[in-house]
Amino acid sequence: MNIDKQKSFVIHVIYIAFILGLGFISIKFILPLLMPFVIGLIIALMFRKIIDFLEKKTRIKRHIVSIIILIVFYGLLVMVISLIGVKIFAFLKDLFSQLPNLYLNTIEPALEESAYKLMDQFPSIQPYVEKFILNISDTILSFITKASSSVITTITGIAGRVPSIFIKLIFTIVSSFFFTIDFYKISEFVIRQFKEERREMVLKLKDNGLGTIWKFIKAYSIIISITFMELSIGFLILGIPNPFLYGALIAIVDVLPILGTGAVLIPWASVALILGNAKLGIGMFILYIIITAVRQAIEPKIVGQQIGLHPIITLILMYVGAQLMGVLGLLLLPVIATIIKTLNDEGTIHVFK
Repeated sequence: MNIDKQKSFVIHVIYIAFILGLGFISIKFILPLLMPFVIGLIIALMFRKIIDFLEKKTRIKRHIVSIIILIVFYGLLVMVISLIGVKIFAFLKDLFSQLPNLYLNTIEPALEESAYKLMDQFPSIQPYVEKFILNISDTILSFITKASSSVITTITGIAGRVPSIFIKLIFTIVSSFFFTIDFYKISEFVIRQFKEERREMVLKLKDNGLGTIWKFIKAYSIIISITFMELSIGFLILGIPNPFLYGALIAIVDVLPILGTGAVLIPWASVALILGNAKLGIGMFILYIIITAVRQAIEPKIVGQQIGLHPIITLILMYVGAQLMGVLGLLLLPVIATIIKTLNDEGTIHVFK
């Protein structure tokens, strides 16, 4: 009997490992390949209820309502990207192309002035200070030149990938029209492929998945709001003009795991210190430390509360997801875990007690 239980346990573990491996391969390799269609499906889900409402109220056929809604949506999207996106790219390219001159004309003179003041007070350290200034100047200038060149190359590279991006965009738009117009037909076709006893589980899986994604959006909206308040108050104290505008922009950057507030506040603080504005530089560093500490403390708790997982479990899943699949895994692994937990609690599946 014990041997049978052990065999059953081993088979169960192998089965779970196989399913997890299959899921990992699908998310890591197949999902990016099908991303235009995934985005198209998400857009269809976004406008499903609006289209249902307008179809019912106006009694116009679904495909006509869908086409009108999507044309308006894409028209507004193109307008926003045209007005904001192009200006941002041009601004970044001009900014980074001017960094070397900014260093030579502003930062280097400030460094030399600070060094001369130090040498006037302590003449004995003059050779060491001169050597240090020479080395630090070469290092900083080399770094800025390389960084500037890398950013310009990246921006140019993105521009060079426009044909590929355009093709993906076309497939995304076309798929969104098909998914939106025939949403219920496609849903019914997919459901029919499952046996009667499995259909309820698939429907619950869909509902729980959408609900969890909405909870994630709600959780990160709360985190962005808290970061915005911290930044705005900090900028107000430091005397930064338009503190609420800058607070809003950097709060949006902060939600991106690759960037975060450090991508803005640390360079800002460094430049302020080099230019001799110690109050602003130190204040920026302190603000960055406070925001980072608060973010690390509240993120697992808020996300965990919204999706129903313990903060430590949420933290582990976010870390493992980020290590395995980057930004996508950071968000996706807690969502999958929440769906499994919900289905298990409802008795649809039996994974753990």
